[in-house]
Amino acid sequence: MKKMISVLVLLTLAMTAFSAGYAESGEAGTCAIIDSHLHYLDFLQETDGFEALVEKMDAANVPYAVIFGMGMAKQWDEHAPAAPTYYLSNDSRCYYYTGTDYIMMTDYLAQPEEIRNRFFPFICGINPNDLYSVNHLRRLLETYGDRIYGIGEVMSRHDDLTALTYGEPPRADHPAYLKIYDLAAEYDIPVLIHHNIGPSYTDTPLYLEEMKNALAYNRDTVIIWAHTGISRRVVQTSHIQVVEEMLRDNPNLYYDISWVIFDDYINKDQETMNAWAELLMKYPDRFMIGSDKVGHWNGYEGEIRKYDPLVALLDEETRLMVTQTNILRLIHVDPATMEREEEVRPAA
Repeated sequence: MKKMISVLVLLTLAMTAFSAGYAESGEAGTCAIIDSHLHYLDFLQETDGFEALVEKMDAANVPYAVIFGMGMAKQWDEHAPAAPTYYLSNDSRCYYYTGTDYIMMTDYLAQPEEIRNRFFPFICGINPNDLYSVNHLRRLLETYGDRIYGIGEVMSRHDDLTALTYGEPPRADHPAYLKIYDLAAEYDIPVLIHHNIGPSYTDTPLYLEEMKNALAYNRDTVIIWAHTGISRRVVQTSHIQVVEEMLRDNPNLYYDISWVIFDDYINKDQETMNAWAELLMKYPDRFMIGSDKVGHWNGYEGEIRKYDPLVALLDEETRLMVTQTNILRLIHVDPATMEREEEVRPAA
C-alpha cells in the first residue's frame, strides 16, 4: 500500500497546485474538489460532452475529475410507449455494454490537451459474471496504456438495476471479479465498485460478506466502495458503525461519498453530519467525494457543492485529503505537478 502523503505536501498542494485552494476559515464553498465519481455517458450511451462538462466544473470549483463511461445500457423494447431515458424509465431490460469505454476514450482523445489534462479515465465496460471480462480489461489497458488510471465504476449488486438486467445477479466476490482484482493489483490501479451492502427489504447487511471476501482475496488490490455501499431504498440502521469496522479491518478498502449516501444518511441532521465528520477525521486517508452525474451536466454545481457543510466540519488536513489528495494518491498522480508518477503497466 502507498504511504500517506505528508502534511507538507498537502499544504503545498493547497497553496500551489489548485488555483482555488482553501480559505483558512474553512467556510463552505471555498474548497476545490476533485470529483472522484463521474460518468461521461448515461444508460443510453449519450453525453453532453467534455466541453460543456469543463464549463460546469469551472463554475463549481472542480479542477479535475475521475471519469468513466456507463457499463450498462437500457434496452428500448418495441412495445414501450415511449423511448426510455433512464434505467428506471420502464420495465424494459438492461444489459452489460462493453463499448462504453471506446466511446468515452474516442471523445477524450479528440479533446485539446487542456481539456484532457483535467480528467483521469477509468474503464468499466464489463459483464461481471463473465470469466472472460478480465481479458477485455487487459486489452483496454494495453491499448490505452498510461491514459487509464483505474477500473470502474463496475457494477455488482444494484437493487432495481440488478433486477432489470439480463443474467444472474452479480456479486463482489464472483470468480470473474476475483480475476479483475488480480489484474488491478498487477497494474497497481484501483477498482471502483458499486455493491449494495444489503437489499431494500431488510436492514440486515446481507451482502456485506461478499465484499469482505472480495477485500480479503487480494490485499494488494485497492477497492473503492462506491456510495459506501448504499443505494436507493437501502436502509441500514447501523451503517456508520459498519463503515468504521470495515475500515478498521480492511487496509485496502476506501470509500467514495457520492449519490444518495449524503442525502439519505450523512445529511439527515446535524448530529449525523457531525458523526460522519468525526469518522472522516479518524480515517482521513480513506474517503473521497464524487458527484455521480451521469452523462448530463445540468445541476452539476449543486451536486458537487452539496458536500460543503460536511467539508467545513473537517480539520484542514482531512479536508484537503478527502476533497483532493486521497484519490490522487490511489491513481498515482503527483499532487505537486498533477502528472502521473508511473506508467500503467504490469508490476515487475
